[in-house]
Amino acid sequence: MTAHLRIATLNVWALPWGIAPKRRERMEALGERLQQDEADVWAFQEVWTDDARATLEAAARRAHLRVAHGGGGLMLASALPLADVRFTQYACRGIATHVHRGDWAGGKGFLSARVETAAGPLRLVDTHLHAQYVPDGEDPFHAHRVAQVVELAHSVAGFSEPVVVAGDLNLRERRPEYAVLMGLSGLRDEAAARGHREPTSGSDTRIDYILTRGPRMEEIRNFIARGEYSDHGGVWAELALGRGSPPVVQTDPVALALARRTLAAGRDDAQRRRAQERALAAGAALVGAGSLAAARLTRRRLLFGAGAALGLAAAGLWGVSAERWIAEEEAAFAQVSALLDAA
Repeated sequence: MTAHLRIATLNVWALPWGIAPKRRERMEALGERLQQDEADVWAFQEVWTDDARATLEAAARRAHLRVAHGGGGLMLASALPLADVRFTQYACRGIATHVHRGDWAGGKGFLSARVETAAGPLRLVDTHLHAQYVPDGEDPFHAHRVAQVVELAHSVAGFSEPVVVAGDLNLRERRPEYAVLMGLSGLRDEAAARGHREPTSGSDTRIDYILTRGPRMEEIRNFIARGEYSDHGGVWAELALGRGSPPVVQTDPVALALARRTLAAGRDDAQRRRAQERALAAGAALVGAGSLAAARLTRRRLLFGAGAALGLAAAGLWGVSAERWIAEEEAAFAQVSALLDAA
């Protein structure tokens, strides 16, 4: 028996603190779009705020869609039953001290659910990977994104059902992360196979995808223009689902070796930053202690007292960064590297 499934994915750009303008108006307009019979399943990313989540969920309910939420701003809305809904946070979240980026604090991961179709169950995965903020050669988050790709690919390869991965992957087709994902997961980029590479971010960048393992893709296209509801464009696909197991995943040895090298480099970089911040913490502690002693021995207590407070505070911050945040980052790279042993 063959069934058809229409799926749509969109990063809705629902960021807090006024970063994304006209959030309420855009979410209300997108909610109206859900009333139209365009997709059986919607995969959303960047549903970060409570008001955006409430607006989209209410609209989905009015459209008789089932809703599932995950961490990291992920949300599914489905006309078909959802089961075994689970959210998995990525072990490598980014660099904690880059507070001007929201990736580490946002706790990105992937939301997966079993979609019950007329042709049997399908595993749907909605995800949003770490963003790339700078040019390729200067990107400090390349290894983190590869680590997230490895975790995602490891889970996808372990699913027994046909699989669809949708979302804002924050990677381009020519990037090493793309090669790792495709080489370890068994997923197929039907848009690339058909020469359909319409940009979804910027004038020439495709970073939003619908990838499949098992289902036959009958049509794929960009169906929401960038700027209509978000700073991203939306992708829509129609899939033909037949009964049977998805193809067996054949691990690409080149992708496996690339992933190993990148994760090792990421762990080495974390170790270097940890040693650097330990040294900074020790130096700041000495400055703080010296200023405290000077405050006691001189009349310039206000000046040296302020110096002591600043030095000890800096020592504490660098100490926490080194011994907690970067230590966790090192452990995460080791944890993800271990997954490659089973690939």
